[in-house]
Amino acid sequence: MIRHLLRSWASLRWQEALVFVTAGLLFGAVDLTSLLEFNPGDQLPQVLARHLSVPLLSCIVLLLCWLPAARSSPIHPARRARLVMATLLGSVLAIAIIYPLIAAMPWPSMCDLYVAFHGKPNKCTNHRITALIGDALWVFMPALMIVGVLEFRALRRRQDQAVQDLLREHSQLRRNALASQLAAMQAQVDPKLLFDALIAVEQAYARQDPDASARLERLIGHLRVALPRLRDTGASLAGEAELIASYLTLLRDLGGTPPTLDVELGPHGNRCLPPMLLLPLVQRALRLGHPTRCWLRAGPPLRLGFDEAGLCSDDAELASLRERLAVLDAKLSCHSADGRTEFTLNLPT
Repeated sequence: MIRHLLRSWASLRWQEALVFVTAGLLFGAVDLTSLLEFNPGDQLPQVLARHLSVPLLSCIVLLLCWLPAARSSPIHPARRARLVMATLLGSVLAIAIIYPLIAAMPWPSMCDLYVAFHGKPNKCTNHRITALIGDALWVFMPALMIVGVLEFRALRRRQDQAVQDLLREHSQLRRNALASQLAAMQAQVDPKLLFDALIAVEQAYARQDPDASARLERLIGHLRVALPRLRDTGASLAGEAELIASYLTLLRDLGGTPPTLDVELGPHGNRCLPPMLLLPLVQRALRLGHPTRCWLRAGPPLRLGFDEAGLCSDDAELASLRERLAVLDAKLSCHSADGRTEFTLNLPT
């Protein structure tokens, strides 16, 4: 209990303190409107000090009672009752503290000036139980309105925060789902390509080709690079370059003429990037043309190029890849000129 009180008081925000202090000064200023009825003379500073300090002290007591209830669980079923009881307790304590304080104050009050001005008996310090109850209710009602406004603002703030959290969670889930989908797509081995590679290895062994064992090792190497991506939701730049190299080597073993690959990663080989970015571009380039050279530069930005122009056509495959990249906060651009095509990938940091 004591620890909760201390933590609650320590968590006071300056905006909350400003609300209570402003309310205290405002109520004190309202009382001072009675000064328009008569001239307090040289007692004006003492009257101002008394009638501004008393409501300010009341609001400080209310603030200290309100904070533990405000810092309680926002979803507790008794939260509203706690706030009302804390406000009521603060009102009673404020009056209990103010009564002996104003009795000991040497400064005159508005009541003192009034009875002196009209020549009536001074009953300003005659505190009865009915006056105590009335003054406590006088403090409680406006204090409850202030607490209600603060609670409404806190509720709106929690709701806005919950909405933002849900949006961030939805975005993260969408990213994770897309990354998993792309990883699974990247890990897929073309059945026809795999079947042709196995037949080619079998035929090489049948004719006792001395390169048969090496071709089998290269096929196994490609599968070792591609299959683990079934479990991964991300990739490294070096791993993607290795996947492209093994894929082109596999095509070469099948009698094709894939382009040579030139890779320059520098210190960026371990850089993480979303899967299914580079290999689809290479496969697309081989379907659309016959490049003889391919290069990969780490950048930034990341660049994948081919020594053939005309590979920037906006087909459905490229549009789909750009849509996936947009979800991942990445951007793909393409430039084709002078017998070459280069794709530029701007990836999130």
